[in-house]
Amino acid sequence: MNAVPITFNKCAAIEDDYYMFASKPNNIDDSSEFTRIFYFDDQAPGNKWRHSDIPYFSTVSLCVVKTALGSQRRYAALSKNGDISYYWPGGQVTESIVDAGLKKDAPIYGYLNALKEIDGCLYACGGGGQIYLRDANQWHDISSELRRPATTVKPNLAINQCNIGDDISDIDGYSVKDLYAVGRNRIYHYNDHSWEECQVFTDEILMSVICASNGVIWACRFNGAIMRGNATSGFEDVSHYDDNMILAKMAFFRENLYFASNEGLLFLDCANEKSRLQKIGEIVECEDISVFGDTLLCIGPKSINILDKNGWKELKHPDNS
Repeated sequence: MNAVPITFNKCAAIEDDYYMFASKPNNIDDSSEFTRIFYFDDQAPGNKWRHSDIPYFSTVSLCVVKTALGSQRRYAALSKNGDISYYWPGGQVTESIVDAGLKKDAPIYGYLNALKEIDGCLYACGGGGQIYLRDANQWHDISSELRRPATTVKPNLAINQCNIGDDISDIDGYSVKDLYAVGRNRIYHYNDHSWEECQVFTDEILMSVICASNGVIWACRFNGAIMRGNATSGFEDVSHYDDNMILAKMAFFRENLYFASNEGLLFLDCANEKSRLQKIGEIVECEDISVFGDTLLCIGPKSINILDKNGWKELKHPDNS
């Protein structure tokens, strides 16, 4: 049987030589929900690739769960409808966040966007102001006043009368008492009791947030915009692009901040106040990035590129050869 080419959309670096990818075979219709999870283990004898299929599942986020679900490391894929498939050597299980997605008639909050482990706890966020925390047994809503279901549209109801919850695109933080989340053009801070809107001046859609070890919070968005600050001092715009660049995700690597974008892979020397975004010439397409130790993993729709101590190298998938 001939191999079916695949298209990548998400990646996660599990170890320096062990990676996870979410993909979709090209022979499946774009409107059909389906995910093929691939693992590449460079230490495995024989075939280094293996895969698992998840029908009726559109992956929006991958996460390496180190301690939030016990002592055994697990690999998680989040669907837009709030289903989460967990994998580990010798096992697999799927659970659902009850109110997430479009699975129920009412209330409808919307699709989820991101799954992340923060300080030993697992979080998920998405449309309608959804933010969830998983304890040892189940998921809990911690979005407080941010979460608002979609309004049932009536013939005489003007669209500007609908009080729609923010579309929370990403979450990060230092602990359960110190979290940050980004939405359409807002940054929120959680102090273990409530979410408060931070001082930020932007009309751009925010896509990603990351918390640096020195207490500085970074957020990126449409039109190449970058915000920097924290809940105490507020956020300033430190970007210099004014075009159609979409900065979709960030990751720290070797003291620089790297960005996945619709124009490839970029980086910023965040220790230098006058630093400007620079493009990595070797990477033309960049859908997602992930970092583990001394390894930066970067995927395009058909490509996998890895930056490690030996420089850039391409990892070819056998189905796309």
